Amino acid sequence: MFAKDCWYVAALAREVDRTLLARTIANEQLIFYRTEAGQPVAMLDRCPHRLVPLSAGKLVGDAVQCGYHGITFNHDGRCIKVPGEHQISPKFCSTVFPAVERWGFVWVWLGDPAAADESKLPQDFHWGTEPEWTPLSDSLRVEGNYQLLVDNLLDLSHEAFLHMGTIGNAAVAETPAEITIRGDFVQVARFMKDCQPPKLFVRAAGFNTNIDRRQRILFTPPCYVVIEVVAVPTGTQGEERRLAWWVLNALTPETERTTHYFWGLPRGFAHDDAELTEMLRAGIFKTFEEDRVMIEAQQRILDRVSLDTRTVYTKADQAPGRARSMVSAMIALEAKRTHPGLDTGV
Repeated sequence: MFAKDCWYVAALAREVDRTLLARTIANEQLIFYRTEAGQPVAMLDRCPHRLVPLSAGKLVGDAVQCGYHGITFNHDGRCIKVPGEHQISPKFCSTVFPAVERWGFVWVWLGDPAAADESKLPQDFHWGTEPEWTPLSDSLRVEGNYQLLVDNLLDLSHEAFLHMGTIGNAAVAETPAEITIRGDFVQVARFMKDCQPPKLFVRAAGFNTNIDRRQRILFTPPCYVVIEVVAVPTGTQGEERRLAWWVLNALTPETERTTHYFWGLPRGFAHDDAELTEMLRAGIFKTFEEDRVMIEAQQRILDRVSLDTRTVYTKADQAPGRARSMVSAMIALEAKRTHPGLDTGV
């Protein structure tokens, strides 16, 4: 089960255009496109006539024409044409979902449309398009449950072992994290003083001494993790050689065991360096590819045994555990609203 009364990143903004993009989000098969005015549209990828995929059809103006019988649905879901018929019942309609474009992504709301408040978007993603921050974004697909990726990002001690070629250093594992949990807020923070700079930091900011490194991780349910990263030469304010970026992670569930991983890396330095942008893109892809391989190996084991069978727990497990509890509570609350007599056990 997935939370539905929430916004999910469905696509990079540049992916949605005047063609039909088929994509599964939280087990819902959808199509995305833009109207002629540029507004994103999200529609169920299913013709209500014979239940064939609308993605096999085509756009006619702002409407979707089914490729099977030519029945056509406007961007608001209304049926506007049935070939050979002059009267169309107002009950003939396709299912549409609220969709918005913000901060370089297209977002979709799969739950109650009346509750689709844009203020419920994860506001930290605004860093992706702030004028003083150079944008960088992309995506990959992971054959693993989205919560495994949330777990992965809330316990970054693994950087010291899995990512030593890019963003990892020993200090990430050896420095205790300060974990703050209240309500639906989870924060994991580390200040790593006088540590060796990771290789990607050296290539990005030219560090030739040890650094003071700050890492602050924020989780927003159900699937958003934003990481603030700042590094300066040890013992300085480092304004001349200061690394600062945000890592924006949207772990959008595709199915129970696959995830659309959308990410952004807006940086606050070297804004006009296009070569640096592409170097960072390659470095992030290398890092996330290492994560992907490990998460997919973990998923293959979890297909056979439950995570509850593990026998080792660490202090760092507190944040991922709390995040999972928050998501479970979201799902249970939605189920209770939809089925008031249902005992969710929460």
